[in-house]
Amino acid sequence: MQHLRGSARRAARTAMLSAGAAILLLIGLLFLTLAAWLYLVTVTTAMTAALILGAAYFGVGFLLLALAGSDGSAPRHAPDQGEPAASEHDGLKNLVMAFLAGITAGQKARR
Repeated sequence: MQHLRGSARRAARTAMLSAGAAILLLIGLLFLTLAAWLYLVTVTTAMTAALILGAAYFGVGFLLLALAGSDGSAPRHAPDQGEPAASEHDGLKNLVMAFLAGITAGQKARR
C-alpha cells in the first residue's frame, strides 16, 4: 500500500511540475512573440509582420505534426542496387533550383 501511495505522489508531483512548466513555456512564447511582433512592425509593415509570424508558427506546427506522426520504429533499408542513387536527390535539387530562381526573380523585380 505504501508503494502505491509513493507512486501516486510521484505521479502527481510530475504532473504538477509538467503543467507548471507548460504554463511558463506558454507565457515565455507569448512574450517572445510580442517582442518579435514589435521588432517586425518597426522594420516592416503590420501585414508583413503578421505574415512572417503566422508562417513561422504554421511551419513549426507542421514540423511537430510530422514528428508526432512518425513512428520512429520503421525499419530502415538500404536502397536497391538497381536504382540510381541520384534519383533520390532530384526532388531536393529541383526544390533548391526553384527557390533560387524565385529569389533571382524577386531581386530583378526590385530593380
